[in-house]
Amino acid sequence: MDRAKILAMIDVAGGRGLEIGALMKPIVTKEMGRVEYIDRASTEELRRWYANQGHVDPSDVVEVDHVWGSQTLLDCVGGIRGYDYVVASHVIEHIPDLLGWLQEIASVLVDGGIASLAVPDKRYTFDVLRRTSSASELVDAYVRGIRRPDPRQLFDHFIGYRDIDNEAIRSGRVSPADVPSQHDPRELMETCRRTLKTGEYIDAHCWVFTPASFVEALELGSRLGVLPFEIAAFFPTGHGAHEFFVSLRRLPDAWTPEARRDAFVASRQRLAPPDADGECAIDALARRVAATEAELTALRNSTSWRITAPLRRLVAAWRRLARGPRGA
Repeated sequence: MDRAKILAMIDVAGGRGLEIGALMKPIVTKEMGRVEYIDRASTEELRRWYANQGHVDPSDVVEVDHVWGSQTLLDCVGGIRGYDYVVASHVIEHIPDLLGWLQEIASVLVDGGIASLAVPDKRYTFDVLRRTSSASELVDAYVRGIRRPDPRQLFDHFIGYRDIDNEAIRSGRVSPADVPSQHDPRELMETCRRTLKTGEYIDAHCWVFTPASFVEALELGSRLGVLPFEIAAFFPTGHGAHEFFVSLRRLPDAWTPEARRDAFVASRQRLAPPDADGECAIDALARRVAATEAELTALRNSTSWRITAPLRRLVAAWRRLARGPRGA
């Protein structure tokens, strides 16, 4: 986690903030500033859950200040629209209704407040084989206002899951297409039926993004008039990383829908966008330079390079003779 990027637009010491889903590793600690923690369950419930996980110490779970369940976020925090920032690291992909969730975050932010997000880049995670989320899926979830992962989201998450990490994907040691699914589709379908009937909550990556596709999702929300934000900062996935960072600035309610739309468009144009693959220009250049250096090294170590060495020396000598002595 790059704390500098996710907090780039936030005055932690001087502001009042919310962190969503801090669990054992808060981005903002109580020592850093006035921050309150919010999660989908109480501290006791979360500690009971993680007691069965084995890889974490349940006592490390932060003390949750607000439980965000079926009620709105504004109701959850006591009807207070007085927060200067909201931080959420690797949370947004778990949210069943992404556009509605961003609206609820806006409802507690002061004008100019910042919502700062760390989002996994699907190309370097276990979601690598899943297609990016579509506009129709975003609108469907928003119109229905779903608050639990629905059967489509659950099935897509588990059937598309591949047990492969960032390093293996980037190095090419393992082809994701060769890694089989770990889940039986019939069992998954029965799980989906059960959750639909009982209302059971099963966690999943409901949304799948690259940096470029996430910007398009924000663009959709702006065009629909349901996203009261502009883009304050955008950090595409860095070399060797598996996440990107987005900071959104709350636009005033007093502005007209047209003014908010114009502000979003201008903010998008001001930022250096990711390229077609979602990389920032510097990282893309570094990747191309590294690839070129590798090709040159391979060429210099090749048999043909060694065989043609005398010819290259002869050509170089001829060129020196053709130029004549220096200063002539």
